[in-house]
Amino acid sequence: VGDDLAFDVGGSAACGAKTVLVELPRSVGQTAPFRFDLSVQQPAWSTTSRKELEARIAMNDKARPKVNAEINTMERLPIAINEILRGDA
Repeated sequence: VGDDLAFDVGGSAACGAKTVLVELPRSVGQTAPFRFDLSVQQPAWSTTSRKELEARIAMNDKARPKVNAEINTMERLPIAINEILRGDA
C-alpha cells in the first residue's frame, strides 16, 4: 500500500506482493502524482534533476500495470484488500 508507483508498487510487486496504489485528492495536499510529471512545475523543495525525473517516470510507467487496486481515500483500503483477496482486483 503506497502512493509511489516505482518504489511502493514496483518494489512490492517485484517481491510477489499484491499492491494498492493510494492516489489521494489534490485537495488534501497530495503531491505524489505531480512530482514526476514534466508538464507541471515541480515543487520548490524538489532537488530532483531532469535526468532523475525522466528515469523515475520510466520506472513509474513500468510499475503502473502492477497495481492490483487503486484507492483515493484510506477508508477504501479494506474494500480494496477484500477485492484482492476475492480475486476481483
